[in-house]
Amino acid sequence: MVVHLWPHRRSASGPRARPGNGGGRAWRALVLAGAIGLTALALTACAAAPPAALVRPTSTPVAVVAAVPVIPEVPSLVAPSMTPAPATAPAATARPTVAATPQPSPTLAPTPTPLGVDLRRQIFTEVWTTINEHYLYADFRGLDWAAVRGEFEPRIEQTTTNDEFYQLLSGMVMRLGDGHSRFLPPQAAQRQDALSSGLEEQVGIGVVALPLRDALLIQHVFPDSPAERAGLRPRDRIVAINGAFFANADIQGPEGSQVRLTVVRPGAESRDIMITRRQVEGRIIPTARRLPGEIGYLSITTLWVNDMDRQVSTALAEIVAPRPLRGLILDLRSNPGGWRSVLTGILGHFISGDVGSFTSRKEDTPLRIEPVVHPDLRGLPLVVLIDSGTASYAELIAAVLQSRAGAVVIGAPSAGNTETIYSYEMTGGARLWVAQEGFRLAGGGSLEGVGVQPDVAILDDWTRFSEAADPAINTALRILTPSAGGK
Repeated sequence: MVVHLWPHRRSASGPRARPGNGGGRAWRALVLAGAIGLTALALTACAAAPPAALVRPTSTPVAVVAAVPVIPEVPSLVAPSMTPAPATAPAATARPTVAATPQPSPTLAPTPTPLGVDLRRQIFTEVWTTINEHYLYADFRGLDWAAVRGEFEPRIEQTTTNDEFYQLLSGMVMRLGDGHSRFLPPQAAQRQDALSSGLEEQVGIGVVALPLRDALLIQHVFPDSPAERAGLRPRDRIVAINGAFFANADIQGPEGSQVRLTVVRPGAESRDIMITRRQVEGRIIPTARRLPGEIGYLSITTLWVNDMDRQVSTALAEIVAPRPLRGLILDLRSNPGGWRSVLTGILGHFISGDVGSFTSRKEDTPLRIEPVVHPDLRGLPLVVLIDSGTASYAELIAAVLQSRAGAVVIGAPSAGNTETIYSYEMTGGARLWVAQEGFRLAGGGSLEGVGVQPDVAILDDWTRFSEAADPAINTALRILTPSAGGK
């Protein structure tokens, strides 16, 4: 078993853990449509490093899985999801090793070798013991974790395939019922690693889309992709695929094949578009531009891309280069969180110092923000846009800027899903995410189960508006523009 501690890794006996933000009540799916279809999931939770280890903490890792249901539990959309009776368990037999980040799995993965009974028992023990030792709640939230082991362990020999075994482990982890912890089979873990790079290279149409109840909302359109050539753009909604309701069909398919999309653009009638699928390579990036009144606009859809903080720095530098800004709108709507290094890197443009602390069974860890050299935007009037899909470390950004930078928060209450999860690599390539830390703001308040409360409530469904007509953006402009009576 290996425990990832990104960007640093611990090499001691036991698992190798990677802190990440993974999972929760505000399930949101990030679909690289045309690359992955409808089964990508944004894990909404936060993750941090175990004590005495250098870690790259993350918040909700946005996990994209293979285009097949890997982990049950997410209605309609399949996603990777995949503690107090003191108990003792044998230590994991495998010693951790420092391994390179797994590369994305090929389109056609080889059939996995069936796991033997002894190996299944080892992996089972690794999963149960890791949770027993590191779970945030010493009382396992009233769950008899030792009894859970007694219930699930005898069933190991009853599983006849790897899938059945992994489903058994997933079911055991889901008994925690915290909305954060989860188990991912090896293939889902590989897809998660691919997403954290921010790059996608698969056959499809070339968009990043967010599955809603009634449509796929396009968030990004990759340059020189079939989608761009067909005129698709962000905020378009895909309501049907080949004449079928979008959730019952698949955008991806063989290279050279055609797909008919029924698309609705805000303020326009629906229309059908025929697109030929092809190999597409794209990158998830922030959106930044200057709006009227010398107001900047920065939209960040995920913190899971491991260099998003550096991308944000570049984007901010570009929009302040012509002349200083009078204010900035930071759009975090439907952002499910990501890596802690991204969180701190973004906050460093606006504030510095201790802003809260992460709490665990073993110790408290301060969240200290170091100022970013350029661009230094401390003191700049800010508006932060949030909604119910804003989760994990995205919530922390909004809350910290609200309390420490005087930012005006606009929108709907955020998800209230801020527990930090750690990623532990199991023998055989599976991954376990464990809720391991809570978070408290400097004033002692917790966002878990509560969320960030907006200063200005706007409950209109922003996904149905063009950017020009977006009620939240227009309210932000009025607040920030001096001529409109703003700051």
